[in-house]
Amino acid sequence: MDRERSIMRTEVLILGAGPAGLCAARECAERGIRVHVVEKKTEIGTPIHTSGATWIGDMEKAGIPESMCHRVETIRFVSQGNEAIFKNTGSGICVLDIHRAFQHLAQQAVDAGATISVGTRAVEPLTDRGRLIGVRVQTPQGKEEQIHATVTVDATGVTSLLARTMNIFKGFHRLGQGLEYDLHAPRWPFKDFVLLVGSQVAPTGYAWIFPWGNHRVRVGVGITLPEGRGTDLQGCLERLIWEDSRFVHYFKGASQIEMHRGFIPNEAFPADPYGDGFIIIGDAASQASVLAGEGIRFAMRMGRIAGKVCAEAVKKGNTSKQFLAQAHAQWNRIHGRNFRIAMEINTRIAVFTDAQWDKGVEYLKRLNSKQFLSFLKTEFSLSLFVGIVARNPTLAGKGIVKMLLKELRR
Repeated sequence: MDRERSIMRTEVLILGAGPAGLCAARECAERGIRVHVVEKKTEIGTPIHTSGATWIGDMEKAGIPESMCHRVETIRFVSQGNEAIFKNTGSGICVLDIHRAFQHLAQQAVDAGATISVGTRAVEPLTDRGRLIGVRVQTPQGKEEQIHATVTVDATGVTSLLARTMNIFKGFHRLGQGLEYDLHAPRWPFKDFVLLVGSQVAPTGYAWIFPWGNHRVRVGVGITLPEGRGTDLQGCLERLIWEDSRFVHYFKGASQIEMHRGFIPNEAFPADPYGDGFIIIGDAASQASVLAGEGIRFAMRMGRIAGKVCAEAVKKGNTSKQFLAQAHAQWNRIHGRNFRIAMEINTRIAVFTDAQWDKGVEYLKRLNSKQFLSFLKTEFSLSLFVGIVARNPTLAGKGIVKMLLKELRR
């Protein structure tokens, strides 16, 4: 990065060193583009804001070592009065060692040629005749500096910093909110991955019990806002761990090691997530699955797409809104329909009663493991839903299923 007086210059500036920003940085650097990442936290991967549940195949593609991915064998989907059990087949679910995995992504980016500044907070955008030319930042020492860039990437997560400071939108109104304890729990069966629903554990959302190796297990509760406003998250979590008769035996002798809090967007981004000289990606652009509250692999995918487009934009000298829009157009071709379906499902199940959940789990029990995993992965297809209806014929006339089949036939 070049320095001239108090101005630093780079070709691509990335705000946020999460999975989206780090994957974008690596792609740019591998193409010979000067790229710098600023991160307000003083350590990448800490504090943790995610449960770390993701998919093995995606982590393999991203070069995350197997040692950082705890594979589970059994997935249990539990309602108040019912339970469905599935095998984790193929390139299925794993739980990340989040701190090590995110630092690994950072090392990949640096090895490719990117630079990173931690403890550095973006303060405000810099514009020239309405065009974004960089960002004013505050260093760990409290000093303000300007970083000028040909392209700026907002990967700041749910805060969507650049979008808000540029008045593109005022922030997300519908959010997923989560609270999680990371426990040392040697009694937990460390191949069992559990999702729980119902008013007693997670009104408007779901709870989870995710092992990630070495007797560590993440137990959390997530709700949907505004539907779940007023819910005592910590009370729900404490009751699940210490009072729920289905699990209390497994947590006997367990103890907290960490506590994590996080938010995830539960609505579509309300404007174009790009403009002249900038692009918004990952959670900042609502590119997380609202069905399962999962964002890591989607952020990584969009980071790679955006990094390639930004690099090409710099090389061609065309960083217009129209050129940078290619990244989101590619994303929408791959994931747009799946995310629309996930949103429709999410808005309906957020208000499910316990009786509806018990009935829903009964339907799930008729699916095979492959069908359930595809559904959980937010990978919908006409053949998947035809197969689901074949196993659950009474669903054929349901409004949501009719809507989904219509969407998939488009």
